[in-house]
Order: sequence, then structure tokens, then C-alpha cells
Amino acid sequence: MFRNREEAGELLGEVLSKVIQDRENTVLLAIPRGGVPVAYHAAKKSGIPFSMVVAKKITFPHEPEAAIGAAAPDGSYILADRLSEDHPVVRQAIEKAVQEAREKLEKYLKGDEPDITGKTVVIIDDGIATGYTAVVAGMYARNKGAKRVILAVPVCPSDSIQRVGRYFDDVICYHKVDTLFFAVGAYYQDFHQVSDTELYDYLKRAEKEGLLYK
Repeated sequence: MFRNREEAGELLGEVLSKVIQDRENTVLLAIPRGGVPVAYHAAKKSGIPFSMVVAKKITFPHEPEAAIGAAAPDGSYILADRLSEDHPVVRQAIEKAVQEAREKLEKYLKGDEPDITGKTVVIIDDGIATGYTAVVAGMYARNKGAKRVILAVPVCPSDSIQRVGRYFDDVICYHKVDTLFFAVGAYYQDFHQVSDTELYDYLKRAEKEGLLYK
């Protein structure tokens, strides 16, 4: 169990220091908000700069906590296997998620996205369960010109690695869970909801320390 996202990021950064050869052409992209403290501490440990990539879970109106997929600002999306994009309710849910992803992009990056053309991009979050959000973030990075896309997370269920692996050039998971996986937060002592204030504080600190990729 990790003490908090800070410890998880430091441990993940140690791994990245060993496996990423060309750090000068590599960028960490955090999925806000929970991925930002992880990416900041991973960047500090590895010396690889970070920025953000946004994605939004796709949910039904009556089940806002149950993800059926995820969408990116450019309209990219992934759905659970059992669902059809042709169903009007599903289509509406996709469109809503895409719009919300665009709003998040404007909110956090003010429309000023980092240029990742030809870069190795490492998508970072505080963990994955279904992996939908991480997958669509990776799809978005490829669409933006990334040369290689890697997923790196502190914790995930083993079966998710197999499921999401085909979307990435590599998957790095510090702690693979082979038993029943309940939720990412179950593997942290402190898993508080990261506020916008905390997120912006990490970005300010990163900019001062030369860790923010622009």
C-alpha cells in the first residue's frame, strides 16, 4: 500500500529512470487531477518533464459513477465491448463526454497544449481499474503525433494490463494486483480528492523547478 500519491510518484519515477533511455525526447503526461501529483514526483525523481492530457469518462445519466468508456477532446473514444455506439443513449453519452473533455482542456491548459510530435509520451495516472481513461489519453497522444506511447501507473489489476496493453507500446505498473481488485484508492493510505488548488500548486512548483513541459 502506498502512503500517498507522492510516494507512488517517487517509486514510479525510479522505475522510469531505469527503463526510459532517451529522457530528452520523453514527456510525462498526467491525467488530471489524481495523476498530477504522481507525475510531478515521478518527474522530480526521473528528470523527465511533465504536462497534462485530459480525458473524460463516459457514463449514463442515471449511473454517473459507472464508467462505460472514455472520450478525449478530439472526439476519440473507447467503449465497453458490450455497447454499441449506434444506440442513441450511448451516442448522447459519448458526445457529452467529448464536450466535457474539451471544457477540461480549456480549464487546465487554456487551449495551449504541449507539442509532443515525435516524442515518447508516458501517460501517468494514480492507477487504473478499467483503464478506459488511460487508453483514450494514449489514443489522443498518438493523434497529436507522439512517436511512442507508454502507460505508467503505480497500481492496476493484472487483467487490465492485458486488456489495455494493445493500445500502448509498453505498460509499466509498479504494483500488479492478481487478487480481486476493488478500487485504486484501496491501495493508498491517503487517497483524498485532488482539488484544483492543489493541482495548480503542483504546476507552479513544476514550472519554478524546470519540470513543466511546454
